[in-house]
Amino acid sequence: MARMVIHAGFHKTGTSTVQRMLKKNRRILSRECLVFDHSHMPAVSENARSYSVSRDLLDLLAFTYELAEFLERFKGKLERNVCLSSENLLGHMPGRRGLKTYDAAPILMKAFVHTVERVMKEPPEMVFYFSTRDAEPWLKSCHSQHLRAVRMTMTTDRYKELFAESAQLGRIIDMVRLAVKPHRVETARLEEIGPLPLGPVTPILDLLDISPAVRDKLQPVPVTNQALPEELVQEFLEINQSEMSWKDVPVAKQAARDRWALTQDNSEKDLSHDG
Repeated sequence: MARMVIHAGFHKTGTSTVQRMLKKNRRILSRECLVFDHSHMPAVSENARSYSVSRDLLDLLAFTYELAEFLERFKGKLERNVCLSSENLLGHMPGRRGLKTYDAAPILMKAFVHTVERVMKEPPEMVFYFSTRDAEPWLKSCHSQHLRAVRMTMTTDRYKELFAESAQLGRIIDMVRLAVKPHRVETARLEEIGPLPLGPVTPILDLLDISPAVRDKLQPVPVTNQALPEELVQEFLEINQSEMSWKDVPVAKQAARDRWALTQDNSEKDLSHDG
């Protein structure tokens, strides 16, 4: 029986690096499996995000409809193992649209199971995989992402205080485990898998039964979508808190990034001439 690995999160646990790694090596991996990310199922991801905010049955039905449409490409049966990697399958990251936790995740994952079992003539073995991260760095990274992507105006400390509950990723995993039973749920901590030779994609390669011969051919990628450097956190916060227009804010953030990058380049040049 073929296996479907659903890598559904969490945000800020190395998921961007995983997806970039899978995308860069998609052709090599295709010898033994198929890989898809949110770019291959945008409507599925968008309806999951909508449901996480609205909790409207119509949005959940739209999620299952778009997922069924996506699954049609397999013609009712998987011929080889497949990985679906998108943290958007869990909805929006806490801190967006008023969300405090991932508590929509169990419902979305249960709907995922029901849709696969309904649409596919021969349902595959389903394994749900979640990368996790220690609470302190996870909250800090989430706050950094909000500073970068939206007009977050609260400080890091205030964010950690208000969104402490969102860092209880283990509780969400336990709820998902109950929701998708008897299907497997596997986890791994970013602190443990990040330093591995192939990085945070390693547990997924294991679940897909990727052979050593194929792994040896995989091309690594640098860490993607890292948290803002400390020098930029305060500057982005000040930009978000300013009276700038919404149109001018991203321009100011990019200018701040460019200035910071220039100082890094100059520092490296100074070091190269040291001594």
